[in-house]
Parts: sequence; structure tokens; C-alpha cells
Amino acid sequence: MPWRILGMPLYNMVEGIVDACRDSVQPKVGSVVYCDLAFGYMDHSGIYVGNGRIAHLAGTGRIELVTPKKFIDGTTAVSIYVSCNEGAAVGCESVAARAMSMVGQSRDYQFLLDNCHQFTSGCLSGNFENSSNFLWMMKDDAKKRLRVNNWRFWDIDLLN
Repeated sequence: MPWRILGMPLYNMVEGIVDACRDSVQPKVGSVVYCDLAFGYMDHSGIYVGNGRIAHLAGTGRIELVTPKKFIDGTTAVSIYVSCNEGAAVGCESVAARAMSMVGQSRDYQFLLDNCHQFTSGCLSGNFENSSNFLWMMKDDAKKRLRVNNWRFWDIDLLN
């Protein structure tokens, strides 16, 4: 565990350099997206719903639509990662529809027990009271529901 705490910023920096050399992807409606926060010690996730908007659970407990730049605003994140299968973005209309149905609602946000990853997993499964409160758990849900086997960099500078 100490190696992870001490090595996470270095790992994330190297990962960012490697990702910058790969082809970037544009998300599909219903793609899962995430970014690193606090130099990789935390993460934030949401669902791309189309038209340059991401549905996410904000730290205020409100489920809202934001632009990609707002999604990473005020964080150390420089990249947003998109759910992919064999390097191509994957998403699902029903996942986006679930996310949109929750916009405007509020949850009793708690950093560990009711957070953005639980919201994102809820969009994948339809069960918003799930126990997927960590990024790795949400990624497992994305693997099961969308057949995600890798995550690629979204070049948000290509947006208008």
C-alpha cells in the first residue's frame, strides 16, 4: 500500500504521457467518463449524455449536467478518460437515459458511501443504491455492462 500512496502521482504522470501518444477518442452517448483528482489519489466519474455534456453527482449532492471543462474545473485533472472496447468508445443509450432521468435530483453525498462512482454505476445498472463506491468497482460494472476493456483519453480541446 505505501508504494501506491507514494507512487501514484508518478504513475499518473507516466500514464498521461503514454495516453497523449495514443489516439484520442470521442465518447458515445452513454459512455462512462472519469478523471483523476488530487494527482491520482482520488477520481471523479460520470456519464456522457451527448451534446458535449456529462451527467455527474457533484460534491454538493446535486446531479447536474456539465461541460467537460467544468467536469475537471478546480481539480488537478488534465485528462478525461472514456470507456472503450479495443480502443473504440463504447456507450449505451439506456445508460444515458438513466443519467438524464436523475438530473436535477439530489442525493445525500458522502465521500465514501454515496458518491459519484455509485451514481455512475447506478446509471449502468439501474440500481442507484448499489455498493460500487470506488473507481475500480465502477470500472468492473462498466466491464460487465458495456464490455469495457480499456480507457482512452478524450481530447476535449477538439470540442467547439
